[in-house]
Amino acid sequence: MAGKVAYSPQNVLVTGGCGFIGSNFVNFIFNAWPNVKLVNLDKLILNSDACYVEKNIRDSDRYKLITGDIRNRSLVENLLQHHQIDTIINFAADCTSTRCYQNPVEALENNTVGFIEFLEAVRTYGGVQRFVHISTDEVYGDSSLAQDEQGKTESTMLSPQNPYAATKACCEAFVHSYRASYNLPIIILRINNIYGPNQWNVKVVPRFIQVAREQGKFTVQGTGEQLRSWLFVDDASEGIRRVAERGVLGEMYNLGTGFELNVLNVGRAIQKEVDQQLGRPEREAEFISIPDRPYNDLRYLIDSSKIERELGWKPVIPFDEGLRRVVASELREKKEEQRMNVVIYGGGGWIGQQFQALLKEKNIRFQLAECRIGKQPDAQVLEELISLAPTHVVSCTGRTHGGNFKTIEYLEGGADKANENVRDNLYCVIYLAEYCKKLGIHFAYIGTGYIFKYDEEHPVGGAGFKEGDIPNYFGNSYSVVKGFTDRMMTHFGEFEILNARITLPLNFELNEDRNLLAKIIQYPKIFDIPLSITVLPDCLPILVDLMEKRVGGNLNLMNPGPLSLHDILQLYKQCVDPNLKDYERIGVESEVGQRLKETKAHCTVDTTYVQSLSPILSSVDSLKAGFEKIRLSKNV
Repeated sequence: MAGKVAYSPQNVLVTGGCGFIGSNFVNFIFNAWPNVKLVNLDKLILNSDACYVEKNIRDSDRYKLITGDIRNRSLVENLLQHHQIDTIINFAADCTSTRCYQNPVEALENNTVGFIEFLEAVRTYGGVQRFVHISTDEVYGDSSLAQDEQGKTESTMLSPQNPYAATKACCEAFVHSYRASYNLPIIILRINNIYGPNQWNVKVVPRFIQVAREQGKFTVQGTGEQLRSWLFVDDASEGIRRVAERGVLGEMYNLGTGFELNVLNVGRAIQKEVDQQLGRPEREAEFISIPDRPYNDLRYLIDSSKIERELGWKPVIPFDEGLRRVVASELREKKEEQRMNVVIYGGGGWIGQQFQALLKEKNIRFQLAECRIGKQPDAQVLEELISLAPTHVVSCTGRTHGGNFKTIEYLEGGADKANENVRDNLYCVIYLAEYCKKLGIHFAYIGTGYIFKYDEEHPVGGAGFKEGDIPNYFGNSYSVVKGFTDRMMTHFGEFEILNARITLPLNFELNEDRNLLAKIIQYPKIFDIPLSITVLPDCLPILVDLMEKRVGGNLNLMNPGPLSLHDILQLYKQCVDPNLKDYERIGVESEVGQRLKETKAHCTVDTTYVQSLSPILSSVDSLKAGFEKIRLSKNV
């Protein structure tokens, strides 16, 4: 029998407590354990939001949110010691099956390697008395659709059949090894399919609620006949509580329900409930079949008799009641969200200041790093980074000018200029990328497209440079260093390290001397050759959105449709100032123009990828909209 005297937690660490199940558990357990202090460690990955935790809890001195990854051992060890943690409930995982299929190596890094780092921190600390590891019923593999099929028991051999389940089975293997080798007080809880408030909108229930609200057609993978059990999240939370209080150390418990519905019937039930809550006539649910994923288990059927027999737990919330609560929650307007905690390097520069203003406008939490990479000891930089506990880091650093020089000519010279160039334009970036990868922090680098020039494969009017192309312009020290930085960033792959190339950045504030537009309206000569440009009011919001989605890899962050500087000025003259002073136009066909084309980083880039990720205005449409604002402000 399980222990007769219930274990009483005092200081509890909940990992992944801003995700779907984790946040519901925090909301549930805050009152169930009225004297317990809760520390929530969450990296705010994709489906997480700090505001999923109820406001009265967030405002309580019994609750503390720390943003970070469980793989960050220094962070974990410090918080375990500082808060004298005696109990851990571990939800932290990337549970998105589709993402795990698309990048199983990333899934292994997130779910297994990170978990091992976490176990090491817990072992080193040595003060944890109870550790409940949340696993999944998917580690068993699927069950048949036969009516006499028996549910999997805790002793059933594991047979994971998708990458996500495989990572969780790996975690269980390490649980057993740490239990045997180091006597860690761990209990494994394999949970059935859960539904409830705060679930990510790519999952079936919230996605179907949105479709039903819009009276659309439900998309189902394959036939839609896959059977799933449906356990309401509060029932799951009560089960976790009982395991934490009375579960036997080293044991495993299944947590599930015998209630099953296939995806088609879930869609029908949701359509009916949404129509009722919106007070409109009920409509029949319509379905569209889409290609199934590589392997979609037909059924997960588990036997939960052990936890019922030993701990007295069984689900009490019927599906209809649980669905009513979820639909009501989804139909309510969401007023608050916090999905990122950003640290900015180079926040005092021209682009950094605009990035700060954008985050303030979006009410996204951010901090400015104080350490200067390359100037201060690496250990001090790392210590600050860990202490700031970001979910995202963005690097706006870069050396483009200095002293009396307003251009990159500043970097031409002796060893002192080479030192600044390599330090600020290469070392700073690669250092941050490397440590962010190790610590599970998303890293975005605002790089440059000033590393390409027109060539035979990319002629004027022809194909633009793509994300995978290698820099081909080495006409100055700045571009040489930036080009190699770009190539080194590529070696990080697409694992939450984003290399956002911008070029000829501009906005519509004519009083800012770093602004391309403010510069060129003063130029006496203008080279008329097509170029890609980055309109910052369009592109920086896209960058923030992609950071939240944790997109990685190279990205040409520029507006579609190349324009020459001559085109920009003529548009400005047409829209804003018909009295714009005359300038000498240098055509690309001229001798001077040909020399400029061959010796400078003039090019266009392919923007197909950024257009696939986010809506973005063409260069012409964006400039027209911005120039109209300038015109109106001048009239005022």
